[in-house]
Amino acid sequence: MIDQYVSPNELRRLISTLLVTVGAITIFGLFALIVVPGLRNANKPPASPPVAAPQGETGWLDPTEYPPEHGYELPPVDPKTVMTANPELLKRGKALFEQNCVSCHGPAGQGDGPGAAGINPRPRDFTKADGWKNGPQLLAIYKTLDEGIKGSSMTSYNYVRARDRMALAHYVQSLGSFPHGQDDPAALDALAKQFAKGGEKVPNRIPVHLAMAKLETEFKAVAPLALPPRGESDANAAVLAQAVVNPTRAAQTLAAAPSWRENAAALAAVVSNETPTNGFAISVATLSPQDWQALYDGLVKATQQ
Repeated sequence: MIDQYVSPNELRRLISTLLVTVGAITIFGLFALIVVPGLRNANKPPASPPVAAPQGETGWLDPTEYPPEHGYELPPVDPKTVMTANPELLKRGKALFEQNCVSCHGPAGQGDGPGAAGINPRPRDFTKADGWKNGPQLLAIYKTLDEGIKGSSMTSYNYVRARDRMALAHYVQSLGSFPHGQDDPAALDALAKQFAKGGEKVPNRIPVHLAMAKLETEFKAVAPLALPPRGESDANAAVLAQAVVNPTRAAQTLAAAPSWRENAAALAAVVSNETPTNGFAISVATLSPQDWQALYDGLVKATQQ
């Protein structure tokens, strides 16, 4: 019927135009879907390299499945090789920093690692001179690595070999261009003598799955405290019923700190910490010395049943 309106030549021309238009639209669509995203990604700034998971090097429970290994004795450290920074020490310190410290302190030591947002107080910025808990001197940094910092997420790294801790301390100092101050010569000499005096004992090492199996076999469930019946007139029972809010958790707390059995004062030191999550009432803080003695006698009796 269309031939009544257009000639065959005109019809062929219209069909050719339609095919060319559809082809152009198809090519444009493929370009938009395939080529444009590639160009956009090509102009993006390079992504930061992923932070390597910390890898253990010594210690009993490494975070990777190392094969079992007997412990051994390391030779003494030559103080001349660790007391002064050198390229070899700094290279080793950088490797250790990237393995253990970047997740919190960031790749440049500015306290901006991927895990820093959830830490309070924030990780130390090694590039700034202020805010150092123990100080920015070499021995102070070594002390921090050896002992950690209480009340913060900085734990002790005393399981790391002394030579490596010194390498890490030197590298941490190198991250800040400010003056780090002078160490006490006598303290430096004492540490050097400590290094030269004797070697370190590297403990036995076993795979994590074996350690977990051993912990499971050694675990012993703690029975809840046997509290006296309500209404009992005994003074010890009354204090015990008032002090214990969770018999199961209280029993676990006492089992984890056997020093409480020494006397009432030792019990107070254990029980007063982290109430009520440890199973004891917050009100134990108001107990008199006589009440602590009564609580002690009651707990001794309850744990013997």
